[in-house]
Amino acid sequence: MAKAKRKPSSAATRTERAQQANSAWSRFFKETKMEMKKVIWPTKSQMINYTITTIVSVILVSFLIVAVDFVFAGLSKLLVTTVG
Repeated sequence: MAKAKRKPSSAATRTERAQQANSAWSRFFKETKMEMKKVIWPTKSQMINYTITTIVSVILVSFLIVAVDFVFAGLSKLLVTTVG
């Protein structure tokens, strides 16, 4: 007969799993810290320029959406009055 495999106690496996989880989190944070050191952060003036560009772009796209909405609203009113 084949010998039965012996399982480690449940307390030992819990401890091992806890250690593996801790080492995984530790490795994750170490790697994150290393990657953040590689980042080239923008200067204050670059950040201001990026912010202004973003705000202006949002305003322009908003006006475009409003204009298209007015055009379609007018066309739908015209269609309803013509057909109805």
